[in-house]
Amino acid sequence: MTNVKANCNAAFSTMRDPIDRRPLHIGIVLLVGGQAKRMGCNKQLLPWRGKTVLDAVCGALQCGWGCPVVPEMSCKLPFVAVTGDDHEKLEPIVTSYGFEAIRNEHPQLGQGVSIAMGVRHLVETSPIPLDGILCSVGDQPLLTSAVVHEVISAFSENFHSKTIVVPYYGENYQSGNPVLFGSHWFDFLQQIQGDQGGKTIIRGDGKDYVLKLWIRDDIGDDIDTPDDFERLKHRESEAL
Repeated sequence: MTNVKANCNAAFSTMRDPIDRRPLHIGIVLLVGGQAKRMGCNKQLLPWRGKTVLDAVCGALQCGWGCPVVPEMSCKLPFVAVTGDDHEKLEPIVTSYGFEAIRNEHPQLGQGVSIAMGVRHLVETSPIPLDGILCSVGDQPLLTSAVVHEVISAFSENFHSKTIVVPYYGENYQSGNPVLFGSHWFDFLQQIQGDQGGKTIIRGDGKDYVLKLWIRDDIGDDIDTPDDFERLKHRESEAL
């Protein structure tokens, strides 16, 4: 079982919203619009456990969020996947897990554009104001529902609109995804430019509000190159 340890800044000792609004409403933005220049092909569509890498990520996000995987969703979930050039191939996969797929027509402008699009879409379309948005990537095949659940639980237990939960994986304490941003940061997320993504907030205005979670298992790796995929394939049977 994944062992998660919370680590937070002193700022959290007195930082609480005056009104307890639990259960919290959490949305998910899944980024699947990267151009994969170093990989040479769409890494989300690579085979994994009889399906694809993207299936593995979507399943972990959906189950960890608290919704069982079913063939057809009976209700609209606050999930959006931002695609790119392979929209037609990616859309059927993400929609089968309850995600709405929207297309970034300019993926070459960087990940920040996709984050901004996804957050804006959720903020504008959610019938219930969201307390936080979980930002995830589509090329993290070892991601488990337990990790997603722990990130959301840590956010709920230390809730404030400025809270940012960042997982750190393995003995090397490597920061990774998914990252959960409180509602205070929604406007900031909609203004991100370039390829740095949410790091501009985590290392900037949000650094004093970051809640670090240690994930004992080294399962935060994503796929950037063919060598990455070959290395991860040896771990394909993990967590089954």
